[in-house]
Amino acid sequence: MKEKLPKFTATLIFGLGIFFFLVWLGSVYFLVTQLGQSISFWAIFWQYGLSVLLLVLVSATAVYAMLHRDLLRPIQQLAEKMAHLVNSQYSGQLNQPVEVTTGLEQMLHYFIELKKMAKRDSPTGLNNRAAFEERLDHAVRDSKRSGRKYALLLVEVDGIESISKQHGQYMVDALLKQVAERLNEGLRASDNVSQFEKNLFALLLEVQDQDQLVGLVEKIYLRTARRYRVLGRRMNISIMVGVSLYPLQAIEAKQLFEYAGSALREAQNTNCPIVFYESGTKTDISGFTLVQHLRQALDNDEFKLVFQPVIELHGHNTAYFEALLRWKDPQMHDVSIERTIQIAEKNQLIQPLTNWIVMTVCKLLKKQELNDLVIGVNLSMIDLHDRYLPRRIDKCLRKYGVNPGKLMIEITEGQIMQEPDEVADILSHLGMMGLSLSIDDFGTGQASLTYLKKLPVEKLKIDQSFIMDMPKNDDDRLIVKATIDLAHTLDLQVIAEGVENVEIYDMLTEMNCDYAQGYYISRPLEADQITNWYQQLGRH
Repeated sequence: MKEKLPKFTATLIFGLGIFFFLVWLGSVYFLVTQLGQSISFWAIFWQYGLSVLLLVLVSATAVYAMLHRDLLRPIQQLAEKMAHLVNSQYSGQLNQPVEVTTGLEQMLHYFIELKKMAKRDSPTGLNNRAAFEERLDHAVRDSKRSGRKYALLLVEVDGIESISKQHGQYMVDALLKQVAERLNEGLRASDNVSQFEKNLFALLLEVQDQDQLVGLVEKIYLRTARRYRVLGRRMNISIMVGVSLYPLQAIEAKQLFEYAGSALREAQNTNCPIVFYESGTKTDISGFTLVQHLRQALDNDEFKLVFQPVIELHGHNTAYFEALLRWKDPQMHDVSIERTIQIAEKNQLIQPLTNWIVMTVCKLLKKQELNDLVIGVNLSMIDLHDRYLPRRIDKCLRKYGVNPGKLMIEITEGQIMQEPDEVADILSHLGMMGLSLSIDDFGTGQASLTYLKKLPVEKLKIDQSFIMDMPKNDDDRLIVKATIDLAHTLDLQVIAEGVENVEIYDMLTEMNCDYAQGYYISRPLEADQITNWYQQLGRH
């Protein structure tokens, strides 16, 4: 065992004794030289010098004994305890044990490690409640300046006491360590995970896109709730999550804890694994309720499609019907269908929703014995990044025996300009399958007509914001006219949406527009009204 500090102190005391002795010796020499040869230097040295030197050494020894008893020994004992704690904390992580050293640099290292240990839980290695509350207070202060938003998750592991009784504490420690590792997976540097109690964890997540929060929380839950293998045994545990939001619900850290705890208690009482705290306003801030309703709607057949006709302006024939998603009972849902689709896109629900729409359209096309019936389906940007989309659509067409030409795919201009090469590949595949392709909301994005010409697109639909303002806005009228002329030059057919009155209808006819869609033509029809439309209103 090295004792650098005691040795250093002893050397220092002895050195000081020698220093003072030399000072005394110099003083004697000075006196001798000043008083002349009448006084012998060596006589004074032998008479007084040895006694002074002996006195210095005795004093130094006494001082060292007192320092060793009252300072050095306690420091040495403290160093041993600190080294023991550091070795215990990092057991299994250190290549070799930390030596007990009492140099000042080593002591500083011990104090730093002990300060970390005071804010860390063992054996998970996560920060404890004190450290988490400190981090949360800092986040709240920072948010008031930066405007950042956060979500607090309280995650409870159920059944810890039972596992401890059956398998012992070592099994519990190993399990909690795996839980901590799963909670940490995929988190960003700005996120924080801590352990409050033996079976309670807390996560502070920075919320960059609130609509994606539900999906993020569900990922954390599903990752944590999977089966565990601990010390050779398989274990299933129950996870409960309570969530509150800052500053949308709480404006102080204490309030945020209170709301997350309330949500966690509701999860325990209702046996629902994830509960978002809801304020008294009943406003679904997180979108969680809507996500739940959306899942139920897909399972319980609560959606329906309505169909708005698109007609030829010159021949007055029906070109196709655009399928539009609706709730069967809109009074049960106070959120628009547009908002519903946005939530679905950000929570991995758009694929099953698109599958349902395509399947419903294919069923209708098979049921309706109308040779000219073509139905357009809107695709999400998420769909256009799914390389399996053409395969899924082809499978559905084959299942119901539908000619691909009777299904039109509509995508917005803005969707094309997000990763255009990937989108172009998907669209080319759909075009080769025989599906018609149309660009929706043209004029609101960044795409040029010359770029669209490179895609297997047959039609483009001018956004209604330009069409509806034509009677009173000369600029919009010129834009619509120029777009129609250029599109015809590139062999693209043009659809005008938002045709609300006869004035707009006549202006589009004069501009030689190909198709029109809007309330002046028809409001969206129920599926059972399509046959009647062809019989009575198919010609305008």
